[in-house]
Amino acid sequence: MERNLEGKTCIVTGAARGIGKALAIKYAEKGANIILIDINKENVEATAREIEEGLGVRVLPLVVDVTSSQEISSALEEIEAQFTKIDVLANCAGISTSKLLIDLEEEDWDRVFNVNLKAIYLLSKGVAKNMIKNEVKDGKIVSISSQASKIGELGNGPYCASKAGVNSLTQVLALELAQYGIAVNAVCPGFVDTEMLQDVFLKRSVIEGKAPEEYEMMLTSQVPLGKLAKPEEIAEFMLFLSSEKANYITGTSMTIAGGKTLI
Repeated sequence: MERNLEGKTCIVTGAARGIGKALAIKYAEKGANIILIDINKENVEATAREIEEGLGVRVLPLVVDVTSSQEISSALEEIEAQFTKIDVLANCAGISTSKLLIDLEEEDWDRVFNVNLKAIYLLSKGVAKNMIKNEVKDGKIVSISSQASKIGELGNGPYCASKAGVNSLTQVLALELAQYGIAVNAVCPGFVDTEMLQDVFLKRSVIEGKAPEEYEMMLTSQVPLGKLAKPEEIAEFMLFLSSEKANYITGTSMTIAGGKTLI
Protein backbone atom coordinates (compact mmCIF):
# COMPACT_ATOMS: atom_id res chain seq x y z
CA MET A 1 0.00 0.00 0.00
CA GLU A 2 1.34 3.43 -0.95
CA ARG A 3 2.16 5.42 2.20
CA ASN A 4 2.19 8.86 0.60
CA LEU A 5 1.38 10.67 3.86
CA GLU A 6 4.37 9.23 5.73
CA GLY A 7 5.71 11.76 8.23
CA LYS A 8 2.75 14.12 7.86
CA THR A 9 0.47 15.14 10.71
CA CYS A 10 -3.30 15.15 10.14
CA ILE A 11 -6.01 16.48 12.46
CA VAL A 12 -9.50 15.00 12.15
CA THR A 13 -12.45 16.42 14.07
CA GLY A 14 -15.59 14.38 14.63
CA ALA A 15 -13.20 11.44 14.56
CA ALA A 16 -15.05 9.10 16.91
CA ARG A 17 -17.49 7.80 14.32
CA GLY A 18 -18.89 8.13 10.81
CA ILE A 19 -16.96 9.87 8.06
CA GLY A 20 -14.42 11.32 10.49
CA LYS A 21 -13.43 7.90 11.78
CA ALA A 22 -13.30 6.45 8.26
CA LEU A 23 -11.04 9.31 7.14
CA ALA A 24 -8.72 9.00 10.14
CA ILE A 25 -8.21 5.32 9.31
CA LYS A 26 -7.41 6.18 5.68
CA TYR A 27 -4.87 8.81 6.75
CA ALA A 28 -3.24 6.25 9.05
CA GLU A 29 -3.15 3.65 6.27
CA LYS A 30 -1.14 6.18 4.25
CA GLY A 31 1.36 6.54 7.09
CA ALA A 32 0.29 9.83 8.69
CA ASN A 33 0.38 10.71 12.37
CA ILE A 34 -3.20 11.29 13.48
CA ILE A 35 -4.79 13.66 15.98
CA LEU A 36 -8.34 12.57 16.72
CA ILE A 37 -10.62 15.30 18.07
CA ASP A 38 -14.10 14.59 19.39
CA ILE A 39 -16.38 15.49 22.28
CA ASN A 40 -17.04 11.81 23.07
CA LYS A 41 -14.12 10.58 25.22
CA GLU A 42 -15.00 6.90 25.21
CA ASN A 43 -15.49 6.66 21.46
CA VAL A 44 -12.50 8.77 20.42
CA GLU A 45 -10.18 6.75 22.65
CA ALA A 46 -11.60 3.51 21.23
CA THR A 47 -10.92 4.79 17.70
CA ALA A 48 -7.37 5.71 18.72
CA ARG A 49 -6.72 2.20 20.05
CA GLU A 50 -8.11 0.66 16.88
CA ILE A 51 -5.79 2.73 14.69
CA GLU A 52 -2.72 2.26 16.87
CA GLU A 53 -3.10 -1.49 17.14
CA GLY A 54 -3.85 -2.07 13.48
CA LEU A 55 -1.76 0.52 11.65
CA GLY A 56 1.22 1.35 13.82
CA VAL A 57 1.24 5.15 13.54
CA ARG A 58 1.33 7.82 16.24
CA VAL A 59 -2.17 8.68 17.40
CA LEU A 60 -3.23 11.41 19.80
CA PRO A 61 -6.89 11.40 20.92
CA LEU A 62 -8.14 14.69 22.34
CA VAL A 63 -11.50 15.46 23.92
CA VAL A 64 -12.34 18.96 22.70
CA ASP A 65 -15.44 21.12 22.46
CA VAL A 66 -14.80 22.51 18.99
CA THR A 67 -17.08 25.49 19.64
CA SER A 68 -14.73 26.75 22.37
CA SER A 69 -11.83 28.92 21.21
CA GLN A 70 -10.08 28.28 24.53
CA GLU A 71 -10.28 24.49 24.19
CA ILE A 72 -9.13 24.67 20.57
CA SER A 73 -6.15 26.85 21.52
CA SER A 74 -5.17 24.41 24.27
CA ALA A 75 -5.50 21.46 21.89
CA LEU A 76 -3.36 23.14 19.23
CA GLU A 77 -0.69 23.94 21.83
CA GLU A 78 -0.55 20.28 22.80
CA ILE A 79 -0.42 19.18 19.15
CA GLU A 80 2.42 21.62 18.41
CA ALA A 81 4.32 20.42 21.47
CA GLN A 82 4.14 16.80 20.29
CA PHE A 83 4.26 17.10 16.49
CA THR A 84 5.47 20.68 15.78
CA LYS A 85 3.84 21.16 12.38
CA ILE A 86 0.38 20.36 11.05
CA ASP A 87 0.01 19.30 7.42
CA VAL A 88 -3.71 18.54 7.10
CA LEU A 89 -6.89 19.64 8.88
CA ALA A 90 -10.07 17.67 8.21
CA ASN A 91 -13.17 19.34 9.66
CA CYS A 92 -15.63 16.47 10.04
CA ALA A 93 -17.53 17.42 13.21
CA GLY A 94 -21.17 18.28 12.56
CA ILE A 95 -24.66 18.10 14.01
CA SER A 96 -28.22 18.67 12.83
CA THR A 97 -31.61 19.22 14.39
CA SER A 98 -34.95 17.98 13.08
CA LYS A 99 -37.42 20.82 13.56
CA LEU A 100 -39.41 23.19 11.40
CA LEU A 101 -38.07 26.73 11.57
CA ILE A 102 -41.25 28.00 13.20
CA ASP A 103 -40.73 25.47 16.02
CA LEU A 104 -36.99 26.04 16.35
CA GLU A 105 -35.57 27.63 19.49
CA GLU A 106 -32.75 30.17 19.26
CA GLU A 107 -30.41 27.87 21.19
CA ASP A 108 -31.02 25.12 18.61
CA TRP A 109 -29.95 27.48 15.83
CA ASP A 110 -26.87 28.65 17.75
CA ARG A 111 -25.76 25.13 18.65
CA VAL A 112 -25.86 23.92 15.04
CA PHE A 113 -24.06 27.01 13.72
CA ASN A 114 -21.42 26.85 16.45
CA VAL A 115 -20.51 23.23 15.70
CA ASN A 116 -20.94 23.30 11.92
CA LEU A 117 -19.50 26.71 11.04
CA LYS A 118 -17.86 28.55 13.94
CA ALA A 119 -15.71 25.52 14.76
CA ILE A 120 -14.36 25.37 11.19
CA TYR A 121 -13.44 29.07 11.36
CA LEU A 122 -11.67 28.63 14.71
CA LEU A 123 -9.79 25.47 13.75
CA SER A 124 -8.85 26.65 10.27
CA LYS A 125 -7.52 29.91 11.68
CA GLY A 126 -5.38 28.16 14.29
CA VAL A 127 -4.09 25.47 11.95
CA ALA A 128 -3.33 27.94 9.15
CA LYS A 129 -1.18 29.95 11.56
CA ASN A 130 0.74 26.77 12.41
CA MET A 131 1.22 25.93 8.72
CA ILE A 132 2.48 29.43 7.93
CA LYS A 133 4.83 29.54 10.91
CA ASN A 134 6.34 26.17 10.04
CA GLU A 135 6.41 26.89 6.29
CA VAL A 136 4.43 23.75 5.58
CA LYS A 137 4.56 22.89 1.90
CA ASP A 138 1.18 22.21 0.29
CA GLY A 139 -0.92 22.34 3.46
CA LYS A 140 -4.49 21.13 3.17
CA ILE A 141 -7.77 22.06 4.86
CA VAL A 142 -10.79 19.99 3.88
CA SER A 143 -14.24 20.24 5.44
CA ILE A 144 -17.47 18.30 5.30
CA SER A 145 -20.30 20.41 3.94
CA SER A 146 -23.46 18.79 2.55
CA GLN A 147 -25.78 18.54 -0.42
CA ALA A 148 -28.11 20.40 1.96
CA SER A 149 -25.91 23.46 1.42
CA LYS A 150 -27.17 23.54 -2.17
CA ILE A 151 -30.71 22.16 -1.88
CA GLY A 152 -32.89 23.15 1.08
CA GLU A 153 -34.41 20.36 3.17
CA LEU A 154 -37.67 20.51 5.12
CA GLY A 155 -37.10 20.36 8.87
CA ASN A 156 -33.36 20.94 8.50
CA GLY A 157 -33.06 24.72 8.33
CA PRO A 158 -30.06 25.56 10.51
CA TYR A 159 -28.08 22.63 9.09
CA CYS A 160 -28.73 23.76 5.50
CA ALA A 161 -27.82 27.36 6.27
CA SER A 162 -24.70 26.47 8.26
CA LYS A 163 -23.42 24.18 5.51
CA ALA A 164 -23.99 26.92 2.91
CA GLY A 165 -21.80 29.02 5.20
CA VAL A 166 -19.13 26.31 5.07
CA ASN A 167 -19.03 26.58 1.28
CA SER A 168 -18.61 30.36 1.42
CA LEU A 169 -16.02 30.17 4.20
CA THR A 170 -14.10 27.63 2.13
CA GLN A 171 -13.91 30.05 -0.79
CA VAL A 172 -12.68 32.92 1.39
CA LEU A 173 -10.08 30.77 3.16
CA ALA A 174 -8.88 29.48 -0.20
CA LEU A 175 -8.37 33.02 -1.47
CA GLU A 176 -6.65 34.25 1.67
CA LEU A 177 -4.37 31.23 2.18
CA ALA A 178 -3.37 30.64 -1.46
CA GLN A 179 -0.29 32.84 -1.06
CA TYR A 180 1.01 30.33 1.49
CA GLY A 181 0.38 27.32 -0.73
CA ILE A 182 -2.49 26.10 1.48
CA ALA A 183 -5.38 24.52 -0.43
CA VAL A 184 -8.87 24.69 1.10
CA ASN A 185 -11.79 22.60 -0.12
CA ALA A 186 -15.11 21.16 1.03
CA VAL A 187 -17.06 18.07 0.10
CA CYS A 188 -20.86 18.02 -0.03
CA PRO A 189 -22.07 14.48 0.69
CA GLY A 190 -25.59 13.31 0.04
CA PHE A 191 -27.19 10.64 2.21
CA VAL A 192 -24.39 8.76 3.99
CA ASP A 193 -25.10 5.66 6.07
CA THR A 194 -23.97 6.96 9.46
CA GLU A 195 -25.43 7.10 12.97
CA MET A 196 -26.28 10.74 12.32
CA LEU A 197 -28.38 9.83 9.28
CA GLN A 198 -30.14 7.04 11.15
CA ASP A 199 -31.08 9.62 13.79
CA VAL A 200 -32.44 11.82 10.98
CA PHE A 201 -34.59 8.94 9.71
CA LEU A 202 -35.97 8.49 13.23
CA LYS A 203 -36.70 12.14 14.06
CA ARG A 204 -37.44 13.88 10.76
CA SER A 205 -39.80 11.15 9.63
CA VAL A 206 -42.17 12.39 12.35
CA ILE A 207 -42.26 15.84 10.70
CA GLU A 208 -43.06 14.20 7.36
CA GLY A 209 -45.75 12.00 8.96
CA LYS A 210 -43.99 8.78 7.97
CA ALA A 211 -42.48 5.78 9.70
CA PRO A 212 -38.63 5.87 9.81
CA GLU A 213 -38.36 2.96 7.35
CA GLU A 214 -40.82 4.63 4.96
CA TYR A 215 -38.93 7.93 5.20
CA GLU A 216 -35.61 6.20 4.49
CA MET A 217 -37.08 4.54 1.42
CA MET A 218 -38.46 7.88 0.22
CA LEU A 219 -35.08 9.61 0.52
CA THR A 220 -33.17 6.75 -1.04
CA SER A 221 -35.59 6.69 -3.97
CA GLN A 222 -34.58 10.30 -4.75
CA VAL A 223 -30.98 9.22 -5.38
CA PRO A 224 -30.44 8.22 -9.02
CA LEU A 225 -27.88 5.57 -8.01
CA GLY A 226 -30.54 4.19 -5.65
CA LYS A 227 -28.47 3.74 -2.50
CA LEU A 228 -26.87 5.47 0.47
CA ALA A 229 -23.18 6.31 0.40
CA LYS A 230 -20.76 4.54 2.71
CA PRO A 231 -18.60 6.72 5.02
CA GLU A 232 -15.50 5.23 3.38
CA GLU A 233 -16.61 6.51 -0.05
CA ILE A 234 -16.74 10.10 1.19
CA ALA A 235 -13.50 9.63 3.13
CA GLU A 236 -11.73 8.38 0.01
CA PHE A 237 -12.44 11.63 -1.81
CA MET A 238 -11.39 13.69 1.22
CA LEU A 239 -8.17 11.68 1.27
CA PHE A 240 -7.55 12.67 -2.35
CA LEU A 241 -8.14 16.35 -1.54
CA SER A 242 -5.65 16.00 1.33
CA SER A 243 -2.90 14.62 -0.89
CA GLU A 244 -0.34 16.15 -3.24
CA LYS A 245 -2.50 14.91 -6.13
CA ALA A 246 -4.89 17.77 -5.32
CA ASN A 247 -2.32 20.56 -4.98
CA TYR A 248 -3.95 22.64 -7.73
CA ILE A 249 -7.50 22.27 -6.42
CA THR A 250 -8.70 24.96 -4.01
CA GLY A 251 -11.88 26.86 -3.15
CA THR A 252 -14.24 24.12 -4.30
CA SER A 253 -17.31 22.55 -2.67
CA MET A 254 -17.73 19.26 -4.50
CA THR A 255 -20.95 17.27 -4.35
CA ILE A 256 -20.87 13.51 -3.77
CA ALA A 257 -24.53 12.54 -3.72
CA GLY A 258 -25.15 9.69 -6.15
CA GLY A 259 -26.77 12.11 -8.58
CA LYS A 260 -29.22 13.57 -6.04
CA THR A 261 -28.08 17.04 -7.04
CA LEU A 262 -26.07 17.79 -10.15
CA ILE A 263 -24.98 21.22 -8.85
